[in-house]
Amino acid sequence: NVLNCILDNSEQILTLIKPFVDQGKILSRSKNEIEKNINDFVLLFEKSQLVACAGLKDCQEGSMGEIYSLAVAQDSQNTGLSNQLLDKILANAKQRNFSKVFALTKFGTEWFIKNNFTKMQISDLPRKRQKYFNHDRNSSIFFKEVN
Repeated sequence: NVLNCILDNSEQILTLIKPFVDQGKILSRSKNEIEKNINDFVLLFEKSQLVACAGLKDCQEGSMGEIYSLAVAQDSQNTGLSNQLLDKILANAKQRNFSKVFALTKFGTEWFIKNNFTKMQISDLPRKRQKYFNHDRNSSIFFKEVN
């Protein structure tokens, strides 16, 4: 049943991102917000347990997608899952005809640099996204071309 799958996955996403939300590393999302945008998410499971996720939102401007809620379970970190997740995100972005993806982050900047993202300015974001940029979070912005 698709609805049960959506509800179950959204619950698992909330559970996975909660520690990172609590640490201020990921913005909080409501269950309703995740359910509404469940098709944005790339999910990686091990033994039917969600171990990594990331959303890819269409900015509907400049053929760009925003990566958000990127998380790998604490006990699954440093196992290559983040790279598998990135591969899936980029494949998804290519399928959706995005020319670039970007992410806003306060943490893990070295991971983005290691994965050939380029640090950019607020002015490089799609105009609509610039309006909603939270200057108080002081996030870094990283772009990557989709090939």
